[in-house]
Amino acid sequence: MNSPTDATDGSTAPGDREPNATTERRLRLRALFATYGPLLLVGFVLVAAFGGWMTYGAFADSGTETDQRLEHRWTATGSFAHSATVPESTAIYDAGTVLENEPLYYTSVTPTVDGEFVGGYDADAGENVSVDLTVDVRYRAVAPEEDVVYWSERERLAAASEDDVAPDDAVAVPFSLNVSAVDARIAEIESDLGASLGETEIAIEVHREIEGTIDGEHRTASDRFRIPVAHDGATYQIEAAETYDEQYETYETVAVAGDESDPPLAGLGLLGLGLVGTLAAGIATARVPEPTAAEREWLDYRDDRAQFEEVVASIALPESELEGERARVDTLADLAEFGIDVDEPIVFDRRTRQYVVRHEGVVYTFEPPALEAETGATAADADVESDAEFVFDRTQAEGEGGVSSTAPPTAGESGPWDTIAARLYSVLGLERDTTSTDGGDAEPALESAPDSPSESEADRGPATATAAATADRAAEQPDRDSSDEDDGEP
Repeated sequence: MNSPTDATDGSTAPGDREPNATTERRLRLRALFATYGPLLLVGFVLVAAFGGWMTYGAFADSGTETDQRLEHRWTATGSFAHSATVPESTAIYDAGTVLENEPLYYTSVTPTVDGEFVGGYDADAGENVSVDLTVDVRYRAVAPEEDVVYWSERERLAAASEDDVAPDDAVAVPFSLNVSAVDARIAEIESDLGASLGETEIAIEVHREIEGTIDGEHRTASDRFRIPVAHDGATYQIEAAETYDEQYETYETVAVAGDESDPPLAGLGLLGLGLVGTLAAGIATARVPEPTAAEREWLDYRDDRAQFEEVVASIALPESELEGERARVDTLADLAEFGIDVDEPIVFDRRTRQYVVRHEGVVYTFEPPALEAETGATAADADVESDAEFVFDRTQAEGEGGVSSTAPPTAGESGPWDTIAARLYSVLGLERDTTSTDGGDAEPALESAPDSPSESEADRGPATATAAATADRAAEQPDRDSSDEDDGEP
């Protein structure tokens, strides 16, 4: 989009008060902040609250912490051993041969297995400690996949109980398990049931209980162990573990000093960010005014102008093109869309500074909204008027006193005439010749200035007023003759 500048020297065209890019950018920022400023403020408040919560949680109990400290440890001990004696001589073993802790036994060679479970405890001291041990054999039919027990039977093999057992003393319970007899019992049960359901399991179950005063405190322990016996009819295996020790520990809750060496940097950072952001957002909310309705209308117009930039032609139309019935359109977007729909050109008339679409004898126009208050144009006009009035009043006052004040200042000096001349040249778009013959700055020559210092003081006073009035008229009424050469657009 072409900028509103004069075609000759790039200065702002007379009468064109279009805001510059900086003003537009600031206005858009104000509109953006008016929309999202409250959300930004709420977000910073939440960040500050979260940071404060993190910081408080870190410092609230930083002096003390709780910890679990081991108070006492003792161990219930246990071990298991098994062996089998060959009752009759075979091709491999002689009668009376003892097989100890074998991984596999043959049912026909050693139908009975002998076992022994030894239990006790390991501690620094013990008083009135009793140890009770029981050994059972349990066989049953189960469905492992469905976790179903079809039938089960238990048989006591051995038991042992001793009192006043000292630490590291051993309490043994020996037993014998006739695997062939167990096979016969299982066959009898299945015969009675008339069915052989699931899988048959055989296991040695050991129950250990220890109770008494151990290391000065009354303590109890109760454990159960299952030792499977894998039996397929011809062979069997005792699947014993290496040890049956169980540790018992007691803990106490103690308070320890917390570690204050590392401050909660994350919480402090979020708290600081939230507070600073909240303060900044609050100040901005209070000091940054929301765009007025006129400013929002102007921003909408600028958006429409950028959207339809390619279909808008900037031309100085003759007055004949604007004759006929007129219709005013509210927005540039509506006018552009109408022009596209009826296949008519959308023209920006540089002479009247309006957007025009002609269709079937009707002239459809849109006049861009003005935003002079934001560009500083009004303030500039006020400055011109103020300076002119000041010079006029001062000239009149000095004239009344009989003192001449219209003599041009010397080279290098700056006086009231300089101010008026600078305003006139700026408004009219002219260039000043500031080079004098002696290398100094030449004074501006105004048509309204006196021709010679011999003129009367009365003549000089009206001349000054005339120059000020000329400046006001030039600022308020743009030169229409130069508008055709102005390629600027709002």
